[in-house]
Amino acid sequence: MKKHIFYGITAAVCFFLTGCTGSGSASDSNQAYTNEGEDEAVNTIQVGGRYRITGPMDDLKDAVSGLLGENYWPDTLLSAEELAERTGISENMYEDFLAEYQHTEAGIDMMILIKARENDVTLVENYLNDYRETLLRIYEQQPQNNSKVFASRIETIGNYVCYVQLGANISYLEPRGNEEMIAHCLQENERALDIIEKQILEAQ
Repeated sequence: MKKHIFYGITAAVCFFLTGCTGSGSASDSNQAYTNEGEDEAVNTIQVGGRYRITGPMDDLKDAVSGLLGENYWPDTLLSAEELAERTGISENMYEDFLAEYQHTEAGIDMMILIKARENDVTLVENYLNDYRETLLRIYEQQPQNNSKVFASRIETIGNYVCYVQLGANISYLEPRGNEEMIAHCLQENERALDIIEKQILEAQ
């Protein structure tokens, strides 16, 4: 069953404003970031490059990016430490995760997928809801970005807690108003969540 979540409780610091990531490597979660042919862990991918993410989350990411094609804009992966720094979600709360965002100052498209531990599903939901509320405040005066955050979706599918904030280029919709931008992003987020749910349920 999918559960729709839209409200959070505490504030977390947002670093996606700057498009910057740290240089630390991913730690010992079930997910590994690898450079093909090497064992050294990395926490970013290069668009069109040879870095990739391995493990079950790779299938979910591939399903979404395959569906949206060039309209899937997230291109930079976060390490476990960076995820905790930005959202408050620490490694002891989940079994696996994928957190990817758009590495530009202007872009805010992102997707965070958390396979939460059984007793921490609600806690992870709360942290992601809080993160969303923080972004809404940060982008309050930026119509395009605010519309993307407003249209973002947080859903729980089993013990997977999914945050999708997609939509790609919506600049052409801005003259039509916030409602048009929000509607477009909601449609893209729903498409992404539908295929994520399908992949999760098929794997069970």
